[in-house]
Amino acid sequence: MINLLRIFAMQPNEPMQPPNIIFINDFITKFFKELLQELYIILSNSDIEEICDTKKDKLNELINNFLFEYDLDPKKVFEIMTSNSQNIYYYSSLIGFFYQNGIGCNMDKIKAYEIFSNAVKNNQESKFILSNQKNEFISLYCNDNNMNEIIVQYFYSLFLYKDIILCRKDNYKLHKRNAERGDPVSQYYVGICCHYGKNIDGDYENSFEWYLKSSQGGNIKATYMLGLRYMLGLRYLNGYYIMKDEEKGFELILKSAEGGHKYATYKVGECYENGIYVLKDKKKAFEWYLKAANKGNSHCQHIIANYYNDGIYVPKNEKKGFYWNRKAAINGYYDSQHKLAEYYFKNKNVEKAFKWYLKLANKNSIRAIYLVAKCYRDGNGTDKDLDEASKWFSKFELSKIYGCKLISLNSFLSGLDINAFEIETYKRLP
Repeated sequence: MINLLRIFAMQPNEPMQPPNIIFINDFITKFFKELLQELYIILSNSDIEEICDTKKDKLNELINNFLFEYDLDPKKVFEIMTSNSQNIYYYSSLIGFFYQNGIGCNMDKIKAYEIFSNAVKNNQESKFILSNQKNEFISLYCNDNNMNEIIVQYFYSLFLYKDIILCRKDNYKLHKRNAERGDPVSQYYVGICCHYGKNIDGDYENSFEWYLKSSQGGNIKATYMLGLRYMLGLRYLNGYYIMKDEEKGFELILKSAEGGHKYATYKVGECYENGIYVLKDKKKAFEWYLKAANKGNSHCQHIIANYYNDGIYVPKNEKKGFYWNRKAAINGYYDSQHKLAEYYFKNKNVEKAFKWYLKLANKNSIRAIYLVAKCYRDGNGTDKDLDEASKWFSKFELSKIYGCKLISLNSFLSGLDINAFEIETYKRLP
């Protein structure tokens, strides 16, 4: 049994060793590095309330998508991370999250707490030790370890305070009291409550006023919402108007984007792409989409992949297109997951293509359901199995695609096909 207290109680005169290379090959090292980088990007570009509200399941999905894409058994990965004290030290954030969510191990929140709390307590000591090591050691391992330290701080905060954060976020009376005292964060949340009728009856006029106060206090999220209101120009139910002013709206959204707000960053790109207030400029649209993609916006990652794959206003670069498409797919973007499967199929990695088709089919993607049936029929990426092909084709038939020329099961099993890439352009019948 490894002593956690011993691992997270290093002394300044103890040399800190990198992850044990006996247990970790280059492929696994790449997996850990890429996963930590992606978690760092997402967590560092989201506020804690947003993560609590929408990101916990997405973080879980992200990690499981990484395991899926790398074709790694979660149990084996967990065994590697916990195989010795060096690995536990370097991958403490992941180990704690695996324990907390039962990934590759039995769920054990007490153990997760021990990992998180001891790692957080040791962060300052580890920074001191790093500063006393050789420069080449720091260049190799400092960045990854720093990412792990930051991630473990986030995970520890979520572990301890998620319920409190969510309760506070939804506490309208508390935010109203703080908003009236001039707190920009609470002013923004009161604006959200008024706008969407959360915890109170909708009060659209007041939502604008609260966004304005919050924006004036420096809240870039409120600045973004204010910009959207001006862009749209809304007439509220009580007759209160916001005159449409695309110039004012763009200025506010640009200000929010320059302040680092990832959704505003995407919106600026959209304005340049479609010529909203500004002249159409696909190159500038690309630049802003790329900024948002680098902040972890999966939709923009998908857009950037299309730019590179199609050579739209940037030199065609299929390698970069694949990189961004794969990134968006791992981040859970549906269309990118389809494109990733298609890429693998076209590049003769039919086993991996089939795995992605099956994953999508189990999420009720109509196109993927048909392609899984086809893979079973033809033996692409899996053993040929006409019974399984029939089962999946019958599931496809039940989807009732409006406007799609269907074929009979016998015709399908005999080799007749429909154009799979047109399937999802058709609408389902009610």
